[in-house]
Amino acid sequence: MRKKDFFFTVVSLFSIITGILLCFYDFIIITLNPGTFLDNLTSFSHIWLIPGIYLIYAGIFRLKKQNSFFSSLPKAVKITEVILIFLFVIISIPCLYFILTPDQNPQPNADYVFLLGGGIDKNGVLPTNVLYRCETAVNYLQNNPNTQVIVTGGTLKFLPFPEAPAIKAALEEKGISSDRIIIEDQALDTIQNFQYSLDLIITLENITREEALNKSVVVVTNNFHLTRALRLAHRIGFTNIHGLAAKTAWYMVPHMYLREIGAYIKLQLRILLTGKP
Repeated sequence: MRKKDFFFTVVSLFSIITGILLCFYDFIIITLNPGTFLDNLTSFSHIWLIPGIYLIYAGIFRLKKQNSFFSSLPKAVKITEVILIFLFVIISIPCLYFILTPDQNPQPNADYVFLLGGGIDKNGVLPTNVLYRCETAVNYLQNNPNTQVIVTGGTLKFLPFPEAPAIKAALEEKGISSDRIIIEDQALDTIQNFQYSLDLIITLENITREEALNKSVVVVTNNFHLTRALRLAHRIGFTNIHGLAAKTAWYMVPHMYLREIGAYIKLQLRILLTGKP
C-alpha cells in the first residue's frame, strides 16, 4: 500500500470511528435520561449526533474517493464553515474560563438555599446531576439548621412531572424536615427559578421586593451551571447571594459544558441586545 493510500485509510477510519463514538454518546445521554418521544426528539444531546453523522459520511467519502469531503465542498460553503468554527472557538474560550471559575463563597446560616432544578425524566426520576445538587444542599442544610430551602423547577416541555416535588422528596429521604422545604413548581428556566423564588419570599414573609432581594441566599447547582446562575441572580437584583457547586457526573461533563457555553453566549447576547436578565 502506498504511503498516500495508507494515510487516507487511517484518516478515514479515524473519522468514521470518531463519528460513531459521537453518535453513541448521544444515545447514552438519551438512554440515561429517558424522556417522552417529543422530548427525546428535541433533546440538545443531538448536538453530538450532527457532527457524528458528518464525520462518518466524510470518512466513507474519503475512503471511496481518496479525497477529503471538505475539499469537495463549494468554496463559499468551506469559507462559511471555517468562519463559524473559528468564531465559536474564539467566543467559547473566554466563556469557558468564566464557567470554570465560579464564585463560591457560601455564607453560613443563610436565610435561604435556592436549590435549582436541572431536569427530570419521563418516569419522574431525577437525573444524577440533580441528585448531586440535592446531596450538596443537604450537607449545607444539616450544618445550618435555621436555613430554609426553596426547591424550584416546574413541568418542562414534553414531560409529565414537575421537578420541585421530586426534589423535595429527595431531600426528605436524606433527613431534611418538610417544614424547612418550600416548593416552587412553576419555573421553566434559570431566570424563572430566581424570579419565582423571589416572589415566594415576598409572599411568605410579607416584605417588600427590596427587603427580599437583600436576604442572604446560597444557590446550589452543578459546577458547570453556577457562574451563569449567579450572574442571573445579580442581574435580577439579589445583593447577598453566593454559590455552592455540586459535582457533575463524569459522563455528562462534555455535554453539560458544551451546552453551558451555548447558554452563556445566549445570556450575554440577550443582555447586550435587550438589557434584560
